[in-house]
Amino acid sequence: MKSYRNNHSKEDWQLTNIWDAFVDHVDSIYFAGASELLDKRTLAFELDSFTTYYRKDD
Repeated sequence: MKSYRNNHSKEDWQLTNIWDAFVDHVDSIYFAGASELLDKRTLAFELDSFTTYYRKDD
């Protein structure tokens, strides 16, 4: 599994970085390009699972 590290402050953390990590995750568990081809419901489910798993309670 890939790991992601944020070397910036919380204020600098951008949603696009989270989205890029999510796209990499989806493409690795389904198939290359899956993030562009899967239906919205599947992506919504995967995004919810991804953010729940990787969310940190700071």
